[in-house]
Amino acid sequence: MLALVVLLGPPKLAAGQHPTAPDYGLAVGSTALIVADWSQSLRIARNPARWARVNPLLGQHPSEGRANSFLSLAVVSNGGALLLPKTSRRIWDADATALEMFAVIRNLSGGISVGF
Repeated sequence: MLALVVLLGPPKLAAGQHPTAPDYGLAVGSTALIVADWSQSLRIARNPARWARVNPLLGQHPSEGRANSFLSLAVVSNGGALLLPKTSRRIWDADATALEMFAVIRNLSGGISVGF
């Protein structure tokens, strides 16, 4: 996504499409949950005999490199969502928040703490 912005220039947002304080709040909240999930994924990668992931894209026992690649792309994509139109941006943030909240809470209930 960043490469497209560099090649094509920054997108021209229509009036009323610029992110507002609530948009930034939603983006920060969903990004914080992605980072929490990232830290839990690294714990899973370091303890494959003890825990497993349920994310089909990451696999049950991702390597640290795979977790780092996948979740760093998730953080970048989440930031890129600020370039979407208002309705799409808010749907993205609501979906990302719900999905990541589910993952983090599920991992916490399985004994996987948050922290690097």
